[in-house]
This record gives sequence, C-alpha cells and structure tokens, in this order.
Amino acid sequence: MIFSFSGTGNSYAVGRRVADELGLGMVDLAAAVRYGRYSYDARGEDVGFVFPVYFGGLPSMVREFASGVTVANPGRVFCIATCGGDSGGAPELLSEALGGRLRLDACYDVLMPDRAIFASEPPSPEEEARILEESEAEVAGIVGSLRAGESGDLRTHAGGTDWRSVHQMYDGFRSTEPFAVTEACIECRVCEDICPEQAIKVYHRKPVWDEERCSLCMGCLQICPKQAIEYGESTRGRRRSYNRSFYERSLGLKLRY
Repeated sequence: MIFSFSGTGNSYAVGRRVADELGLGMVDLAAAVRYGRYSYDARGEDVGFVFPVYFGGLPSMVREFASGVTVANPGRVFCIATCGGDSGGAPELLSEALGGRLRLDACYDVLMPDRAIFASEPPSPEEEARILEESEAEVAGIVGSLRAGESGDLRTHAGGTDWRSVHQMYDGFRSTEPFAVTEACIECRVCEDICPEQAIKVYHRKPVWDEERCSLCMGCLQICPKQAIEYGESTRGRRRSYNRSFYERSLGLKLRY
C-alpha cells in the first residue's frame, strides 16, 4: 500500500504510477487524518510513503499521520519525496515521526515542477514540460529499484543544504492569514472541495480560511479557475500550475484557465 499526500498533484502522479506498476493500493493520507484512520494491515504488501518536500522536510499533515500510523504485517517500507529543488531531510524526519513503528528500507526522490508559488517564480510552461518528462525516467528507475529490492538512501537530489534550519521556519510560515480572495471569485467552491485539510469554508458565498494554519500546499491558489486567490503580495502576477491528472481524477472535471 502507498500512503500519498499531494497538494497540487506532483506526489499523486508519482504515487499513482508506482502503485499501478507494482500492483499496490493507494491511501489518501489527508483523508486518513481527517477520519482518524491510523491502523492498517498490509498483509505482507510493501508499504510506501509518497509526499512533497516543504521547507526541506515533511508537510505538517504527513508528520501528523506518520506520528500516529501503525501498519501490521508490512513488507518492505520505502518513501518517495517529490521536490522542486532538493529533498533535504524528508526521510530523516519521516523516520523520526514513525518512531520505530516502521523502519524505512529504501528512500528515493523525484525532481518535479516547483509549486511553492509564494516563495519563487514558477517555471515556464516549457520548463515544466521538460521537468515532467525527465521525471518519468526517474520514476521508472525507482520502480526498477523497488522490484530489485534495493535498500538504503537512493536519492539523487538530496542536496547539501542545512535543511534543519530551513525546516525550523516552516511552522512560522503556515499561517492562513495571508490568503485572500479577489473580486475575480465566481463562488465555484473548488477551493473548498480540494483543500486536503478542509481548512476552507464558504460563508456568504465567499471562501474563508477557517483554520489558523494549514500545510501550505497551495492547492487552493494554484487550481482556482479564475486565479482569484492570492497569498499576500508575493503571488500576484505569477503563473499558476498543477498536475492535471490529480485534479481531473479527484474532482471528476477538467479545469481550464
């Protein structure tokens, strides 16, 4: 089984391909947290965690899930971190959160388009297409490695940054206060529907961030069909993007800008 968390679709796309190639089931990690589903029986099946890297480490929801999950009868255990630059300390933090209840046999990473729109200018459509094409080869290599039963830290984008110092800033940035809705909002409620933490509620026909903090996945901002959501001043005028396979599958509709 694969536990997957995805905000804008990169990790979903990687997890879906690995699951299909290896015949594994997928579990929506966000839904598991929402409904308190922390106990599983793998029945000898391999267990994977697929998630994006935020601030050099784990998204808060992945940390929360890993801190409580128990899996009986696991096969080999692996993780795949999708990253826009390097994968930092994601495996180390996952191991810490798992607390010895599960031990990672293999760790991988995949370079994907950077969706942290609040922090940097997104890649151009041409650059994004190139990165996605190259990621296909990386995922194929991971599938081959998993089939071969390879072990260890097998990442190719680990990087050399001081990831602990970077990740210490994460919780301070998770405030939902900077989110705002512009007059372009058409009250479609897509943001409310796709928020993995259900932090958005529509009151008086306008979305409101009903929680003080979120994982900062940027899904609401990236897939808004009218680009009517901003995160402070840093996102204004910046290109929006998300992985089409994730949201077309999740929502059952095609979203177009």
